Amino acid sequence: MSEFWKKTAKMAGIGFALGVLIGMAFLLPFGFGSFGAVHGMDRLALHLMMSGLLGAVNMGSTTIYSLERWSLLRCTLTHFLIAMACLCLIGFAMGWFDPREPITLWMLAICVVVYFIIWLIMYRLYKRQIRRINAALKAWKRARDE
Repeated sequence: MSEFWKKTAKMAGIGFALGVLIGMAFLLPFGFGSFGAVHGMDRLALHLMMSGLLGAVNMGSTTIYSLERWSLLRCTLTHFLIAMACLCLIGFAMGWFDPREPITLWMLAICVVVYFIIWLIMYRLYKRQIRRINAALKAWKRARDE
């Protein structure tokens, strides 16, 4: 198995655990027992599994950014499409979103805004890191030429 797929599997595992934790956090206002009593324990388990799957896909697909031949734009758009497709498929299948309700569009819009904010933060971090690397290369080159 290539290094890329090993990293993808590792990130997906971390994402699954985080997804389950986030899924549990969404259930806290209802209480686990209350949710299980009303909807059934199988529905509770399914909710947590789908939350985990959503986390696994989102974290696992971040390895796209390590594809050096791809531009940042291509990586971002690919990851965004994977993340939103997964969110919509799971969200509608699980009943988290109702296509007849206007709130669904707001929730999806919020997901897009949050995605953009995270991307912007990561872009700035990468840009700062590249500046540091370039400065270190210039200093190394000057020291070498002296």
